[in-house]
Amino acid sequence: MTARLTIVDDDPAFTDFLQTLLKTRGYAVDVFHSGGELLEALRGGLAPHVILLDVTMPDLDGLETLRAIRSAHPTAQVIMLSGRQAPSTIIEAVRLGAADYVLKPGDPEGLGEMALEAAIRNALERESLSAEVQRLGAQMPEDPDGAQLCWRPSVAMRPVMDMVERIADSDVDVLIRGESGVGKDVVARELHRRSDRRAKPFVKVNCAALPADLLESELFGHERGAFTGAGTTRVGKFEFAQHGTVMLDEIGEMPPALQAKILHVLQDRQFTRLGSNRPIDANVRVLAATNRNLESMMRAGNFREDLYYRLQVIELRVPALRDRREEIVSLVEFFLAKYARVYRRPALRPSQLLIETILDYSWPGNIRELENMMKRFVVLQDENLVLSELAHAKEMSAAAQAAAPPAPAPAAPPAPEPAYAGVGQPARTEAAAEPVPAVAMATGSLEGFEADAASINLQTLARTAAMRAEREAIEQALVRFRWNRRKTAEYLSVSYKTLLNKIKECGITDSGVA
Repeated sequence: MTARLTIVDDDPAFTDFLQTLLKTRGYAVDVFHSGGELLEALRGGLAPHVILLDVTMPDLDGLETLRAIRSAHPTAQVIMLSGRQAPSTIIEAVRLGAADYVLKPGDPEGLGEMALEAAIRNALERESLSAEVQRLGAQMPEDPDGAQLCWRPSVAMRPVMDMVERIADSDVDVLIRGESGVGKDVVARELHRRSDRRAKPFVKVNCAALPADLLESELFGHERGAFTGAGTTRVGKFEFAQHGTVMLDEIGEMPPALQAKILHVLQDRQFTRLGSNRPIDANVRVLAATNRNLESMMRAGNFREDLYYRLQVIELRVPALRDRREEIVSLVEFFLAKYARVYRRPALRPSQLLIETILDYSWPGNIRELENMMKRFVVLQDENLVLSELAHAKEMSAAAQAAAPPAPAPAAPPAPEPAYAGVGQPARTEAAAEPVPAVAMATGSLEGFEADAASINLQTLARTAAMRAEREAIEQALVRFRWNRRKTAEYLSVSYKTLLNKIKECGITDSGVA
């Protein structure tokens, strides 16, 4: 985008010279010959990136014009122009908010032109950063519903909330774990809300939503010209969240190279924008969340051990909704009231039958699934449709359980899992049975089991068969849609992220199975 400059000077010969000079540098230029003309144009909607304002003009002089500009447009970038150095005028211009004070160009050596161009570049960068901060600020949610807990915590959630209360006012980084949809982001917001940083931004970054190169720019920002298409300087989320909190959601999806940079930020509390060597202090608290098995990822070399142990100083484990059933009724009431407000529909009161059906469902999608169902209930205003959907979901779940082979009885009852792990506390181990060898998962056969016949059991065979069936279905759909992953995900009725994970797990590439 071409930068637009505005020249304000009562000397037509000088404005003609300066307009020609700046146009040859690629700028769009408007000219006014008095402060009054400029103010009238600004009231009419003129929005230049930088204003070049002469100090000495009849009627309304430069300083009076600057004072009026700052009153109506406090973020405007104004460079004062003068034919002579006047310390008292410079001091007053800076006090009023001028971006710079430059002698008018025109000297034989061209030094004035160089100084003016440097001042314009600096002002454009400040204007770009100001616009970027406004853009990031506009992304912050205004709805306070997500900023604090909207339910009465259950017995299962009490250890989590007790730990939140104990660590909220500290600056220790926290790892929040739990299944997808359990409310890890709500716990993170609660940590921020109870902390000393509550008045500063809470910035959430979804690490799975962007490819590695764009995610790095999103986190740390970039300088103009840092890469192709970087036409302006951009503020990253860490810089925008100064003195606040950054939540790195789905950190298990972050590429290893970027994990190293996050580790550097956590250790040194500094980062640099892409294309820059200037370090920027990162006075932020970092909260990371994941539904992945980070221990398995470390063993596979997909997650850095040093980053894991740096984040795991305090670990919170958020239980699944099926383990927190006493929260369900209050969540239903909250979501019904919220979406009745959002969609301007009548407030609904669920029947006793619907409440009993909701309480009897296992909610594999956790709070997110419950919220989406209540949203549909409000929009459709038909309880029978919700009951029918829940009945169908229960039938599907029962059929899947019936098809699965029975699990062997445990030798002893499992020990209760802690809601959190702190310093010196071991993290919960995830797998109860031996994992399927990678060869068997990739090929769908018994290859890889021959070395240890004792590892073959019905559970293992069932998982292998399921993997083979999934892989075949995904491969056929990918071929059908010419590797358009979004259409394939829609066809298979799974999310785009789930499809990508399945492709990776099954070892599928665009040339076949890896």
